[in-house]
Amino acid sequence: MAKKQKAQSATNAKNNLKDAFRKKTPSLEFYDAGAMFIGQFILQYMLQLLMMIIAYFIIADLKGINPSLPGGSDKLQNEFTAFTATTAGLIIIVILNESTMLLSPLAYWKIKSFNVFKDVGFTRKINPAQIAMTLPVAIFLLAGFAPIANAFVELVQKTGYTYQGTNITVDSAGKLILYLIFVALLPAICEEIMHRGIIARAGSKISFFTGMILSSCIFALMHGSPVQLVHQFFVGVVCTLMYYMTGSIWISALTHFFNNAITLIVGYVTSKHTSLSIPWWGMTIICAVGLAGLFGCLYATYKICYVKRVKEDSELGLDSFEDKEAYKGKTKALKIFNQKFSYLFVSPEQRFKAEQERQSIEEQIADYSPEKKEVYYSMMQEDDVELKKKNSRAIIFAFVVVGVIWIFNTVIGYF
Repeated sequence: MAKKQKAQSATNAKNNLKDAFRKKTPSLEFYDAGAMFIGQFILQYMLQLLMMIIAYFIIADLKGINPSLPGGSDKLQNEFTAFTATTAGLIIIVILNESTMLLSPLAYWKIKSFNVFKDVGFTRKINPAQIAMTLPVAIFLLAGFAPIANAFVELVQKTGYTYQGTNITVDSAGKLILYLIFVALLPAICEEIMHRGIIARAGSKISFFTGMILSSCIFALMHGSPVQLVHQFFVGVVCTLMYYMTGSIWISALTHFFNNAITLIVGYVTSKHTSLSIPWWGMTIICAVGLAGLFGCLYATYKICYVKRVKEDSELGLDSFEDKEAYKGKTKALKIFNQKFSYLFVSPEQRFKAEQERQSIEEQIADYSPEKKEVYYSMMQEDDVELKKKNSRAIIFAFVVVGVIWIFNTVIGYF
């Protein structure tokens, strides 16, 4: 009986400690990001289905098509496909798809009473030099990786694959302006909030390198075809690096926008000059120059952000903690990468607040008995193990969902 009471007492003490140290404000973890991403996918397909049903009714009424008659359903399907290929149809689809990247986090916020947009980077201070670097980064990104992506697409097409999605044709100035708003700007903002502000930010809790790879892979697979796989992956990598270096979602969104906008402008120019073509050796030179320029621009951006961050720390009276620890071993490069980007990404205000919370907890623990300290550290270790399990399940589930859809869309391209 005494042993049972002692065990119950230890359990109660542990529960009381959990209540005492439970975070007043939840911290975004990858299982949160995974739930929002999967929710966004479900919501996206629901809205697409709803749009298709409404469009079918409208088209059937306007065109006088009776789907119950022989050939009626095929004719209705052809009309709907033709509509989605128009400028108006494409814009409607883009608005529906991109809106889900905001609606899903908003729904999660409502359900969990957890502001997932906090610390996304809407209000992080940026300077003109950081803004100025977004355009050359986007230019060199396209120059460096577009030839590689195009070569991959040609290789895939030789296997018999045919792209089933909508090809965007920019053949007039009016279309160019509309597409710059709805195909370049809107996706840049919405996709950056979801994939960088939520997924990459949550992934950085595991490590910054892991966050970059997870965000970029999910971003590439999310586009649903081999045609956009390679280039979108590297767009994700570069935008994540810009986000981690500046801490601002607007910098990564601006980089993303310039990438989209340049692609549209090039498409408009080539539609007017169809004879323009670049030989393979020319593309090789462009690729080499682009990659060199990109690495140079990213390094310059890093130095700009580092100088800015050191100045901010100095103004707040904070000591720079970068390069505090000398790493060794096979993972030295990764540890240095994570350390440097952690220093830039976490704002001085966030670091100051975190330091205050840490000191407050240490002061409380200092007064604990050895038994109580043991219970506390055991509890923290258990919570850490449980968090890793939840994040691992979220990563697997997210990749299964987006991977299955990507494979399905790819297989369709062979029929």
